[in-house]
Amino acid sequence: MTTVLADARLGVMVADTGAGDGDRQWPGTRKVWRIPGALVGFAGVYALFDPFLAWLRTGMFSAAPPMLGASVLVLDAAGLWVFDDSAVPLLVECGREAIGTGAKAALAAHEALGYADARRAVQIACRYDAASRAPVRSYRL
Repeated sequence: MTTVLADARLGVMVADTGAGDGDRQWPGTRKVWRIPGALVGFAGVYALFDPFLAWLRTGMFSAAPPMLGASVLVLDAAGLWVFDDSAVPLLVECGREAIGTGAKAALAAHEALGYADARRAVQIACRYDAASRAPVRSYRL
């Protein structure tokens, strides 16, 4: 129930702010965190975010990340990394990726916009993905 889009070439990460459990909705939910030298975006089970952030702060790749039921984007000076249930970090060669239920819509909109406006791409995704909600928040690396 999320859309998080990151573009390493633009140095940005953008996310919607809606969350829910199927019965209830929570507007204004934070989905991107800033840690020293990186932006971290989450989609999935909210309870996993703190353990993942704690693992990340100890030094990425120091041990296997605590993953199950979540997808994570990490944007840092080295590029864009994606983590999922496989717990194997993948460096995204093209430098653009999205996670969450609105990922495909956000990536398609970002491409249609000439990869120039990640914020607008997520706004568009929110219009077509029933589980993502405006407003969106943008973060610069």
